[in-house]
Amino acid sequence: MAEKRNINYDLLRIMACLMIVIMHSPIPNENVNGLFLSSLSYLSAPGVGLFFMISGALLLPIHIDFKSFFLKRFLKIAIPLFIWNILYLLAKTILFNESIDWIRSLLSLPFSASGSPVFWFLYTLMGLYLLAPILSRWFDAASKKEIIFYLAIWGISLCIPFLRSFAVITTSNTSILYYFSGYVGYFVLGYFLKKYPNTITWKILLPALFISIALPIILKLYHIKVDFYDLFWYLSIFVVIQCIGWWKLIKMFNTNTLKVRIKNNVVLLSNLTFGIFLIHIFIMRYILWHCDFILQIDNYYIQTAVVIILTFIISALCTYVLSLLPKAQYIVGFKNRRSKA
Repeated sequence: MAEKRNINYDLLRIMACLMIVIMHSPIPNENVNGLFLSSLSYLSAPGVGLFFMISGALLLPIHIDFKSFFLKRFLKIAIPLFIWNILYLLAKTILFNESIDWIRSLLSLPFSASGSPVFWFLYTLMGLYLLAPILSRWFDAASKKEIIFYLAIWGISLCIPFLRSFAVITTSNTSILYYFSGYVGYFVLGYFLKKYPNTITWKILLPALFISIALPIILKLYHIKVDFYDLFWYLSIFVVIQCIGWWKLIKMFNTNTLKVRIKNNVVLLSNLTFGIFLIHIFIMRYILWHCDFILQIDNYYIQTAVVIILTFIISALCTYVLSLLPKAQYIVGFKNRRSKA
């Protein structure tokens, strides 16, 4: 199962999935230390970028026809996403008596996350999948310098929140940087780090990592008011630096020393991550956040840790069970080999 597979990508995928669970786990509480919540959100933010980078590394360049790619890759995300959007809408109606405009919600499904806001990530990923065959033609001809040029321009677009302090910068669709911005940069970065793994050295990365971790803490401790989601969120140069750091750290791990059984379990858990992402909000916010034994935990840090651990474990177990069903690939994106269908 795992003999010829690059387990490092599976480890990265598991870590990214865990980061997403961590980010969503804290139960809203007005009395909680803001530094704790900000730090938790910021340090888990790389989970989104890592998912895009893994997809770019594993998919690009594509050398199969568009129809085959569409059927094999795009629908693998689109069909489960459609199903789970419907399930979340039903849950809101049945469990919380929310009034749902079903016609509007169903018409919105191809374009936006009607069931749960966190599904925005999958819509972005599907957009990147649609772009992947076009990017592949460029990668077939692009030199290393040309890819670095693109990434450099993308990096500048990530620094716009700081550049605004010194210049007037247009960020609309008329901006000179508009076509170099957005999450496609993570897609390209994943491909670049796969093909040219030694271009970014630790000598350059370590000081950048220190700054990316220290700066938001300093701003918070000294009560310097900034727009946190503008400076330190998914499309922030500092989050990208963290993504590169995690990427290189995990890639340093020698998976050849792992026993076959451990490798197989890592691969299995990696295959379950899509389902975990789809189901974790339901487990976390619809069930665990309303459990008395969790609400009665006085220590907020322990309470958050319990939610994180239980959400990840229960979501993984539920996804595993669902993966055994016939046509499970259309439910959680993965059909367990033990399933006969």
